[in-house]
Amino acid sequence: MNKTTTNLTIIWHKVPTEGLTGNLQKGVSASYAAIIQDKLLVAGGCNFPDKLGFEGGAKVYYDDILMMDTTTLDKWTWVGKLPKPAAYGVSIRLSSNETLWVGGNTGKESLKNGYSVSLQRSGEPKLDALPVLPTAMDNFAGCAIKNSVFVGGGNVNDKPSNDFYSIDIKNDSTWKKLPPFPGIPRVQPVMAGIKNNEKNYVYLLGGFFGGDEIHSPEMAKDVFRYCVEDRTWEKVGEQIDPDTQKPFSLAGAVAMPIQDRYILCMGGVNYDIFLNAINTQYNIHFNRLLTDEEKEQKNNAFSKTYMNQPIAYYKFNPECRIFDTKTNRWKTIDVTPNAARAGATLVFENDTFYLVQGELKPGVRTPITWKGEIRLNAN
Repeated sequence: MNKTTTNLTIIWHKVPTEGLTGNLQKGVSASYAAIIQDKLLVAGGCNFPDKLGFEGGAKVYYDDILMMDTTTLDKWTWVGKLPKPAAYGVSIRLSSNETLWVGGNTGKESLKNGYSVSLQRSGEPKLDALPVLPTAMDNFAGCAIKNSVFVGGGNVNDKPSNDFYSIDIKNDSTWKKLPPFPGIPRVQPVMAGIKNNEKNYVYLLGGFFGGDEIHSPEMAKDVFRYCVEDRTWEKVGEQIDPDTQKPFSLAGAVAMPIQDRYILCMGGVNYDIFLNAINTQYNIHFNRLLTDEEKEQKNNAFSKTYMNQPIAYYKFNPECRIFDTKTNRWKTIDVTPNAARAGATLVFENDTFYLVQGELKPGVRTPITWKGEIRLNAN
C-alpha cells in the first residue's frame, strides 16, 4: 500500500506589526498579497473596526498597499493605494518579479478587474491592468502553472458557481471559459497547480455551498483534479482525516504546491460548526411559515449567540495538512494556533511562505502575519 511518508516540517516566525496604523492595527481578512524582489506587499482587505455587523457595525474595505522588507522583517510601510477599496479576490504568483491580483469585491459590487503587480525602481508598486474577467468574481480560487493562470468557483455575478476560466498571461488578450468543475458550487475554495508526468493539473479543494431553493447547504470534501491537456475533471480524493476518519473543511483555508507533488493546506473553518451555522441560517431563510420580520428576529437572535462565543468555540482548523498527489493521501504535518484562521492570504516563494492576517473567529481579525519555512525530506 502506498503511503505518504514525507517528513515535512514548518519553522514559524512571527512578523512584526510595527507600522500598522489606524484601523489596520486590527488586522484584515481577504487581502491581496505578493512577494516581489524580497518585498512582502499586502493590499486591501476588510474588517469590522467598531461593532460587528449584527450589532449595527459596518464592514470596512481598504485600498492601502503596505510593504515589509523580508530581509529585515522590521516594520510595515505605506507604499500606495489600490484603484478602489477591495477584498475577497485572488493573489497568484507568476515569478519573483510579478504577481496577479484578480477580482474581489468592494462591499457594494463584485469586480472583473485584475492587475499585474510589480515594483518600480523607486520601490513603489506598479499595477498594470489585465484583461478583465468574463464576469464579476469574488471569494473564488486561483493558481498558475508557468504563464497559464486559472480561476474558478466563488461567487460569479453574486451567485455560487462552478465556473472555471484560464488565460495565458503572456499571449492571450481574453480569458477562456473551460469545462466547469463537477459537484456543488464552491465559495472560498483553494487551488494549486501541479506538473506531473509531463501533464499539467489544477487541483481544487475545499469551499462550501450555502444552499438554494432546491439544495441544502453543504461543505465540499471531494478533491478534484483538472487535466489541462485533456480538458477533463476527475475526483482523486476526499477531505477525510486519516486518523479520525472524519471529514474536514478547507473553506476559507489557504493552499500552496510543494515540489510539484504535495499540496500544503492550512487553516479554514471547522467542518461541523460552520455547517451547523449555515444550516441554521438556511432553515430560517427558506421557512415559508415565517414572515420577513420573524426571519429577521430569528437571524438576529442566532447571530447574537453565535457571533459572541470565544475564539476557542469556533475551532478554526489548526492543522497543516499535505495532500500527496502521487498517492492521493493526506498527512497532518503540524498542528498550531498559527494556522487556525480563516480568510487569510497566502503568498509563497520556493519553500518560504507568508500567512497574512485573517480571521480568528467570525468578525474578529488578527494583525499578525506568520512567516513559514518549509523543511522537506522525502522518503
